[in-house]
Amino acid sequence: RTVCGGSGSALWFCLLPPTVVDFMKWFFFYDANFKPLRDNMVQSQEKAEPGAFTLCEDYLEDLGVMAGRAGGGIPTYLYKAQKIKDAIDATEDGEVFIFTDVDVQFIGPCKATIEKSIEDVDLVLQKEFEDIGVNIGFVAIRNTKANKAFWLHVHSEIVRTQALDQRVVNNTLYSGMAENDFGLKWDRFPPEIWASSQAYFGPPPANVAVHHANFTLEKAISKDPSLKLDQMAMLARYAAGEDKEELLQFIKDTQVNQSMLDYRDRHFGVRRPGPEWCTLPQDHVARPGGFREKKQKGSKAIAIAASTDAATTATDDATEVSEVLESPSPSAAESPKEA
Repeated sequence: RTVCGGSGSALWFCLLPPTVVDFMKWFFFYDANFKPLRDNMVQSQEKAEPGAFTLCEDYLEDLGVMAGRAGGGIPTYLYKAQKIKDAIDATEDGEVFIFTDVDVQFIGPCKATIEKSIEDVDLVLQKEFEDIGVNIGFVAIRNTKANKAFWLHVHSEIVRTQALDQRVVNNTLYSGMAENDFGLKWDRFPPEIWASSQAYFGPPPANVAVHHANFTLEKAISKDPSLKLDQMAMLARYAAGEDKEELLQFIKDTQVNQSMLDYRDRHFGVRRPGPEWCTLPQDHVARPGGFREKKQKGSKAIAIAASTDAATTATDDATEVSEVLESPSPSAAESPKEA
């Protein structure tokens, strides 16, 4: 391994392909609980497309994932946003790289799909659902000033609102703020970069290249990755033509799963809080936003999360956004394309 680069606290260790020169940097982070997922992910990529990427990984002994959860929590959301900012700083102007979660497996070659998808934009994200939404578990990022400003804003908003990072990203993109305020051009990957939340609309395509196990029928917790690993093995068998029925049953169960139905309604339906998503058609069910759940006990504790330190950090990030936008940097269209 060699140090990929970085500044300040940003330090990435990268595994360089021995013979391939035309590689793309691949950033991810994990802790001891997620190591089985990390190992499965890396092994699947090496099998699917040897030498396509330079691994730039960040290992922590404990990410501080909230008890009883598969991942996430404010500390993890902030860490991820910061690491994406660090990854941008560790690459050259105009350079394209990917940033992923570790609950990902590679089924086939995907580098060409990534390069084609990001040809004319700054940022490409995985689809959460076929019709709407982005998932930040598999993203391609071009080092541009628009991306720097966007991810600074995302970090600042997580600090300010203590909100789910993915909700902040979706709000910023679909509201039009990303394009209007930062000049960010973005798109979503085609379905071959597949997430299991897309099972709501049916099975993966025949040419599926990536599988992100972002949804499980049973509750997954970080200290036990077996549910996600089992799902990955199931999809690999499906893609190899060895067992179709098991995956098709998963699809059917997902489409009627109450947790899935509630999630879709609360994040992309009539119960969506947050700003208006002005990029959607006027009659789209998710466009209005602004929904408020009935206040629960302890809501005051949530408000306290906007501490003095958090407010200071958010202010500093906002100042950085202005500085980034004022500095010269190539746009997506002007940036050199990956070969």
